[in-house]
Amino acid sequence: MTLCPTQVPKHLHCNVLSTFPNMFNYNRRQFLQFTGGLTLATLLDHSIAMSFSNSFLELRAWHPNGEPLDVKRLDHLYFLTMDDDPIPEPPRQVEVGKLLSQVPSIPFGIAIKMPVEGFGEVYLYADNQGKGYTPKDFPLDINLACASSRIYRVRQFIEIGKKQGIDFPKTIINRLEQSQIYLKNTQNISNITEKVKLCNDSLRESLWAGEEAVFAQAKQLIKKQSKRPNFLFGGNSFNYLKGGEEYIRRFKELFNLATVPFYWSTFEAQQNQKNFAEIEQIVKPLNQVKITVKGHPLVWFHEAGIPVWAENKSFAEIRQLSYERVIEITKYYGDQIPYYDIINEAHGISWANRLNYSFEQLLDLTKVASQASRIGNPQVNRIINNCCLWGENVSYAKPPQQTPYQYLKSCIAAEIPFEIIGLQLYYPDQDMLEINRLLEKYSQLGKTIHITELGVSSASKIDQDSYLKETRGLWHEPWNETVQADWIEQFYTLCYSKPYIKAISWWDLADIGNFWPHGGLLNKDLTPKESFYRLKNFIQKSQDSFL
Repeated sequence: MTLCPTQVPKHLHCNVLSTFPNMFNYNRRQFLQFTGGLTLATLLDHSIAMSFSNSFLELRAWHPNGEPLDVKRLDHLYFLTMDDDPIPEPPRQVEVGKLLSQVPSIPFGIAIKMPVEGFGEVYLYADNQGKGYTPKDFPLDINLACASSRIYRVRQFIEIGKKQGIDFPKTIINRLEQSQIYLKNTQNISNITEKVKLCNDSLRESLWAGEEAVFAQAKQLIKKQSKRPNFLFGGNSFNYLKGGEEYIRRFKELFNLATVPFYWSTFEAQQNQKNFAEIEQIVKPLNQVKITVKGHPLVWFHEAGIPVWAENKSFAEIRQLSYERVIEITKYYGDQIPYYDIINEAHGISWANRLNYSFEQLLDLTKVASQASRIGNPQVNRIINNCCLWGENVSYAKPPQQTPYQYLKSCIAAEIPFEIIGLQLYYPDQDMLEINRLLEKYSQLGKTIHITELGVSSASKIDQDSYLKETRGLWHEPWNETVQADWIEQFYTLCYSKPYIKAISWWDLADIGNFWPHGGLLNKDLTPKESFYRLKNFIQKSQDSFL
């Protein structure tokens, strides 16, 4: 998400996961091998041609207490290819505890968000231990399937880590073994309430084991790597002018990267009347204190990214206006702003495609933004920024749809030059093992990655002053300052352990005009939360190479 106070909400989930080995700096021939020889034309055709079973097959699911799973949660279940690409939703019928659906005729996986007592409420995945499901596997017990698949994923992660020299604590291995015992004991139980409780116990242990394994590996990798003095720890600076001296002091205390707003709707609310002066008031003092500046976003087709006067322009006119705008801004600021999100959320998601452009048109506009930014500033670092990283829009929304990963592959196949993939990580309902899998997936595209936006809450109540109001996700326990700080410590540790990730930007510093409910590191009165000190300590340790 890209958020200033005028921004509107967006859906925050989408799905693309994998565990391919790391691949960097490969040439075009190697890329075509990696993508199976896909051409640009085939990459642009993201409608999955797939047949489904003729009959409706049954999936069953229960709450941890043994009650049938409610319709709302069950209806959000979706299918995945074995490459973890979401599949367009087939015909289905949903009732309490039961989903009747046509299913893909090829092996497929399943994703569903469910509560796990003792851990939280997160997305669970089932893939038949990497083999996928076929119609012969139905009827299917979702609780059992997710428990079995989670053990398999954690075991795989640990086995690979051991081969890389990672020493996992015995407590993690014990958790995984206990998870397996709980799952095995379900075979001797006929009472559904008791069986579901054992599934929950198994999932609880394997979820904790997976997160603890990821955290343990990340800390060991950091100790082995060289110092990273150029790593960018940032936040948006939208309140830099109006936040006052204390806000500025805290910003400088924590961050060495600041995102400044270039939303077209406010930057040029009246045609040819551009708001360079206000932006300059932010950029100049940031430059003076050696805080790196990033502009965001140059091209975005959300309502915040389109001035009213441009809404009825033709595609050709918007294309030309975007070209001129990008050149003008990047040239005006030169080396004062070395990074830009040159285009934002352009994979076709509905809220960021207000002008209803086709995939081909969005790809063309991406190329325009790329070329124009380098004309304006030959040294600029170009970021293609993405939301909805798991790609669930492919399953839930009206076709045609594509995932951000598919869009980025199209950009590379079209030979659109850019330096950095931007990823927005608003995912309090994904555990750290699945977040790790997501990051590894995007790393296979061979680009530097910046985490351009992220946030989780420090309280569970409604935040009327935030944009989203209601808190989201349940990670371990209801959100409070300690839970927020724990999440931040684990996430930043995970990202810092990966050489291909070179920046993380929190959204927002304070609970003032904030996007995410209770998402600031400072309270409304600018007093620090526990997360502020936890992140400050992490940054200090990173500069000391964690010695």
